[in-house]
Amino acid sequence: MKKFRYTATDKNGKKIKGNFVANSETEMKEMLLKAGYYVTSVRQPSSAELSTFFSVSGKVKISELSQFCNQFSVMISAGISVVEAIDIAIEQGYSAKLKSTLRKVSEDLKTGSLLSDAMAKHPKVFPPFFSSMVYIGESAGCLDRVLITVADYYEMEERTKKKVRGALAYPIILVILLVGVLVVMMVFVIPQFIGAFSRMDIEMPALTMAIFHMSEFFRDYGMYVLAFLVAFIAIMFLLRFLPSVREFYDKLKVTLPVFKKINMAIFTSRFCRALGLLLSSGADTMSALEAMKRTINNKYLSKQFDRVVKDVKMGMSLSAALSAEMNVSPILIQMITVGEKTGEVDKIMIKTSPYFDAQAEASLNLITTIIQPAIMLLLGVAIAVLFVAIYSPILSMITSLDTTGGVSA
Repeated sequence: MKKFRYTATDKNGKKIKGNFVANSETEMKEMLLKAGYYVTSVRQPSSAELSTFFSVSGKVKISELSQFCNQFSVMISAGISVVEAIDIAIEQGYSAKLKSTLRKVSEDLKTGSLLSDAMAKHPKVFPPFFSSMVYIGESAGCLDRVLITVADYYEMEERTKKKVRGALAYPIILVILLVGVLVVMMVFVIPQFIGAFSRMDIEMPALTMAIFHMSEFFRDYGMYVLAFLVAFIAIMFLLRFLPSVREFYDKLKVTLPVFKKINMAIFTSRFCRALGLLLSSGADTMSALEAMKRTINNKYLSKQFDRVVKDVKMGMSLSAALSAEMNVSPILIQMITVGEKTGEVDKIMIKTSPYFDAQAEASLNLITTIIQPAIMLLLGVAIAVLFVAIYSPILSMITSLDTTGGVSA
């Protein structure tokens, strides 16, 4: 068996990329063609690339899960049985964690388990939403199409995460720079100047003395302050695992003015995409809502959504339940209302999700635009204060010398 890297397009022109194991390039092309994909380029990866395939990481990345969905769909579409497709996937260039999990899934399949049940045993690798979608695909007999839509979902999730990380990267670097400058000035620079001023018997202004005392404090107790900060951060991190504290943190994410807009935009975008995906894959409204509960990574919003599900079970429309229980965008409510009247909630949600993607990206850009100048301003003010504190005694000394020189003349 040989490993290949390929690029292919479907009948709609959508491009997919991936790795595939087959006896020959011809066999791989035929398999992809049966699945409805036309190979545009193919090559064997280098040894360096192969080493990256066999990652020993203990985690399965979203991008890897998306790639698995694409390739698994191709094999199912080509007429390969689920068990054989899983066995072939084990030979692909996935991480060690995913491979070991697929082996366990294969063993369960060979004892008669459903694929969704076998995957549900490994929620850290196959999220509950993923196994729910596989169950829907198995029930509706369209597993290959469902896997493609799930791959699209995870690809969008990965792009959203990259945008968030990219937007926050520069502000974080600026904060680290600000802290670094202050530490260097307080611990190394200020004491040198103060020592020189003391030997020259210069009377120092109040600002200079205040900075000097702060510098002394950091030099004498800096390690204790650092230890306290590390302990505080560690405690806050551990407290996140307590349900009540986690819910409080999650509530802040969607209620504080600075974070509310971006987090609610991201939540709404995911909501639209997931609901549209589930309904278009053949799930009824209640099954879709139950599956969507597993995609909400926010305890506070999850509790609100539980009430939405209960309201819908009692006979309330989804739009009315969302309006009553959650503080979501009025546009979302309007779109769902239109979808309920026309019977096309799935299509409207899929068409609406790019709008909220754009809203989330705009919110990220806005926050970045605000935060960066604010941090730069703080950095400038801090340096200016230190500059004045250091050079005001020097200016006083020069003025004194000029005055003395003028009198003696």
